[in-house]
Amino acid sequence: MKEKSDKNEQEESVKFFKKLEETGFLPNAVAMLDGLCNDGLFQEALNFLGLMRKKVTIPGIVLYTAVVEGYTLAHKADDAKRIFRKMQSSGISPNAFSYTVLIQGLYECSRLQDAFEFCVEMLEAGHSPNVTTFVGLVEGLCKEKGVEEAKGAIRTLIEKGFAVNEKAVMQFLNKKAPFSPSVWEAIFVKKAP
Repeated sequence: MKEKSDKNEQEESVKFFKKLEETGFLPNAVAMLDGLCNDGLFQEALNFLGLMRKKVTIPGIVLYTAVVEGYTLAHKADDAKRIFRKMQSSGISPNAFSYTVLIQGLYECSRLQDAFEFCVEMLEAGHSPNVTTFVGLVEGLCKEKGVEEAKGAIRTLIEKGFAVNEKAVMQFLNKKAPFSPSVWEAIFVKKAP
């Protein structure tokens, strides 16, 4: 039941993000927050974030997730993590989409250990990474730390409750090819077909 609710939340978040992008609101809000943080005005940025939550009828989770995404796109991983934790400390529980945005952003910023730790946290919170997120994390681990490290990370994720949908992963790898043979080996414990 929780998975269906998460899927509905994710679909609504995606629709909302698209609407924000179409109207130009999201890039402007993220740019303003980013500018305030770059100038060292962190309290002002947090005040602006609070004002937006009060004045604009945007669900808090959507706003926080948008800011997290903005920071990861700007390769400001520490700020993204800080805002994510601020969301949690404000009483807003991240959904699967929020975790996905953060995890993908972190591995795109070459912060693989952080991405892995948030993936574990995501599983502990009852959510599961999608195929794109899982493969991206494995690919990054293979490149930076090697196949054995990636296999160890996969084992840990499985121990935490992640169920690898091998068929979906294989379809994704074939569709989005080329992936290095190390990604195939880490996931399937065999070489690429």
